[in-house]
Order: sequence, then C-alpha cells, then structure tokens
Amino acid sequence: MVILAGLLALIWVDWQSVGNAWFMIGLAFLVGAAGFILEKAHLLAGWHRRRQKGEETLETKKIPVDQVASVKNGPIIVNQPARFCLAVGVTLIGLSILVTLVFK
Repeated sequence: MVILAGLLALIWVDWQSVGNAWFMIGLAFLVGAAGFILEKAHLLAGWHRRRQKGEETLETKKIPVDQVASVKNGPIIVNQPARFCLAVGVTLIGLSILVTLVFK
C-alpha cells in the first residue's frame, strides 16, 4: 500500500523524495517491530509480587532468584506483528536505497 502510494506520488514529486519517504516509513516500522519484541521481553521480571485475590499476606514479597533467572534467560519472542513490521521495514528501506541509487 505504501509502495503504491509512493508510485502515485511520482506525479507531483521526484524519485528522491519518494525514496526518502519510503526510508523514513521503513524506519518507523523497524521501531514498531522493536516495540513489539520488547513487549514480550520480561524486562520487569524479578520485582515484587502482588497479592492475588483471596491470597493471604505474603511473607516474602521477593520472587526467588532461580525463577527470575529462568524467565529472563528465556528465548527472544518475535510475534506475528513484529515479523510483519520487520518484513515491511526492511523491504521499504531496501527499496528506497535501490530507488536512490538507480534514479540519481
């Protein structure tokens, strides 16, 4: 869709402007992919536990170290939206570089 909009924009602007726009949109997609990946990263694992409904008061609020280590050392999860953003971002950046080099 973005590629089609860029090709239609060639009526009013030059190739370099379209390439620059594709590059910036590609960077935005890469930032979005990083956000989706960091969403599943367990960055706050190991902080204090909250009391659940119906649970008595917690004697120790800290989570055991071995549980924190197993969660933090887990694999990096790249979900479907992150894959989509990575694919579109890399495609747009590659296309913008190609357009910039070919149509100087």
